[in-house]
Amino acid sequence: MTRTDNITSLFGKSPIAPLQKHMKQAHSCLKDFNAFAKAADAQDWEKAETICISINKKEEKADKLKKKLRMNLPSTFMMPFSRRDLLDVLLIQDSIANITKDLAGLMMTRHMVFPEEIAGDFIKLAELCTKTSAAALVAINELDELLETAFSSRERKRVAKMIKIVNELEHESDDAQDNIRNKLFALESDLPPVDVMFYYRAIEWLGETADAAQKVGSRFEVMLTK
Repeated sequence: MTRTDNITSLFGKSPIAPLQKHMKQAHSCLKDFNAFAKAADAQDWEKAETICISINKKEEKADKLKKKLRMNLPSTFMMPFSRRDLLDVLLIQDSIANITKDLAGLMMTRHMVFPEEIAGDFIKLAELCTKTSAAALVAINELDELLETAFSSRERKRVAKMIKIVNELEHESDDAQDNIRNKLFALESDLPPVDVMFYYRAIEWLGETADAAQKVGSRFEVMLTK
């Protein structure tokens, strides 16, 4: 019987697996957005709508997982981190799904197509944000191993390397956002002002998914030091 199993037998179901399941679901929303962005760029709105519906359903499932975990989380449990820490991570994870749903909905409603000069950059940004989220998911999935090894120094260092990757990818996404904004700024005078406003908003929201993934990693890192 593992350390995690021992904890579970004494204090009920461990919150770790549900937390990991929730992050996987939130990440899945962002994965779908990559396909959505490509469909939107191709102006295949029928396909884009199908993907948008899928994102909405996955966001709803993530929300249900969040509520279930919060309702069933005991006020105290024998873990090397606090209930508050776990809930903070959960809420940050949930923001990835929420932002992705809102972004896809905005683009779908407006049939938003980016100017060809930055369309490819937006798709690449989506892929980079998804990689950042995937790296955060990998780190969160190591929580079981951390518990089983009683937060050993070796395992802590391993997770620290994973979190470093998350941070590096998030910095890359920041650079990618700056690049798109600079290109968009140069095009502003030739574009409808309202469209420009929503282009900037879409870029900002997409970047926020990578920011959220980085915050998941940062919060996880704080948990390791307690």
